[in-house]
Amino acid sequence: MGLKRISNALNQATKHAKGEFQICLENMAGTSNSMGSKFEEVREIFDSVKQKERVAVCLDTCHAYAAGYDLHVEKAVDRTLTKFDDIVGFENLKVVHLNDSEDGLGSGHDRHQHIGLGYIGTTGFKAILHHKAIKDQPLILETPIDERRGNAGNLEAVRKLAR
Repeated sequence: MGLKRISNALNQATKHAKGEFQICLENMAGTSNSMGSKFEEVREIFDSVKQKERVAVCLDTCHAYAAGYDLHVEKAVDRTLTKFDDIVGFENLKVVHLNDSEDGLGSGHDRHQHIGLGYIGTTGFKAILHHKAIKDQPLILETPIDERRGNAGNLEAVRKLAR
């Protein structure tokens, strides 16, 4: 039922909208009643859109981790991104939302954390940022702003880990 509604909405939007655009399908964290937390679900939604040139995929690191895809060490990053490629395909990836996870692996909680200060950690982000499929992708920080760090601090953390 949920997939059908998403599919119908996407097909209506892509059919009636004018101009050049792409809708990016973002993986979800796995909170109750959500679709798209598993890579298979993202692929199923992607495949349901008739005008393929109108859709692409956004990979959110916190959401992937919360959905049970391990990203905290290099081997886990390689396994997760290989699985992503096998199911969704790197050719469909157009942007990455970078954010650490405040909660543990498979928590289902969409709680973004500063880069390197959550469960993915600096080791995980170093591996993510150096991965061949990610390093040339557009990256968008979706991190909190609080007394510990703001956007500039998170950007500096990403730059340091990407060196």
